[in-house]
Amino acid sequence: MDRKAGFVQLLIPIFLLGVFLMHIQSCKKDGDPIEPIAAEDAIKASMRHARNQMEAPGWLVSIKTPEAIYEYAEGKADLGADIDMSTTNLIRIGSITKTFTATLTLILCDEGVLRLNDRLDEYYPEFPGADKIEIRHLLTHTSGIPSWDEDEDIRMQIYNGSSAWNIDKLIEWASEQPLHSEPGEEMHYSNIGYFLLGKILEQSSGLSVGELIQEKICIPLGLTQTMMPLTPYPSADVIHGYDESSGEVLDMTGTPQAEAINFELAWTAGGMLSTLDELSTWSRALVNGTLLSDSLHQQQMPILNPPTQSVPYWTGYGMGISQADAWIGHTGAICGFICYMQYYPEKDVSIVTFFNKFSAFDIDANAEDLANAGANFMRLAKYM
Repeated sequence: MDRKAGFVQLLIPIFLLGVFLMHIQSCKKDGDPIEPIAAEDAIKASMRHARNQMEAPGWLVSIKTPEAIYEYAEGKADLGADIDMSTTNLIRIGSITKTFTATLTLILCDEGVLRLNDRLDEYYPEFPGADKIEIRHLLTHTSGIPSWDEDEDIRMQIYNGSSAWNIDKLIEWASEQPLHSEPGEEMHYSNIGYFLLGKILEQSSGLSVGELIQEKICIPLGLTQTMMPLTPYPSADVIHGYDESSGEVLDMTGTPQAEAINFELAWTAGGMLSTLDELSTWSRALVNGTLLSDSLHQQQMPILNPPTQSVPYWTGYGMGISQADAWIGHTGAICGFICYMQYYPEKDVSIVTFFNKFSAFDIDANAEDLANAGANFMRLAKYM
């Protein structure tokens, strides 16, 4: 497997979503006839097309509107064991985890445990600019702190299965690097910034992140299958993840590379599991600010950039939550899995899509998977 071919950040919100949504308006001219087609057929056709383009073993989709619920599964969760996909399967949600981490932080702010202007030097004074980096900067990726997945040496160690990196060592590494920019000046996506939020949550509350997720989010919302796992593969997790970086689709489950990216080095930046149904519930609660005060909910929402000639739609990133056009949510792509969670509040429509294929280690295969998954969301969003 040629992992030196290149790399696109794994635990990211897929900003390509905005590019695809831009085409929603350009693909259809005013007055074009709309051919009547059953919703079930249209949704399945789009998912099947994306699956074929990606060579993904299986897919899941959930679309909920005020009038109907569409949930479908197709293909294999595990090719080797011949296990079918099911709409009730646990799924790895990648960077959608950031929506939980950010909301937990804001809940603790509402409770008076934390404040958005608390500075990093109270917890990690060794970081450059720690006396200027506020919790709000970590939440919005404006701290200037670099991320490990931008460092070629670290990536190659991880992808070659020869690393001993963990969260604490990566935080120490980041503390020795110069900032990309002065805190608050510009956005630079940083998974390590969200690791620091996880550490701050635990130090300030006396609870683990997993316990906080259950107490502050899952129990109030009735989410019984959403979790921060304590092991790489919880017993209920049967979906295997597949990767095409070597030129053929391979099962990465159980490999050191997959366990590093999806577990040891994911955590509060991308390590959670959930289900279609619970992500749909969460998308609504997140966008509607169900668990937050009005003030903090408004501060969490994306600050939108106005349309330009090159980007003719509103787009932005808030505190662990992104927006492109009318759709608000997050996307997660990790080794072998890609998941979209988006909500359209004006129409009360949620869309969650999931494929158990994402090529982490080759830039061309990586870009193709992102493009196909994003084009699929574009089709579903346009149809709905």
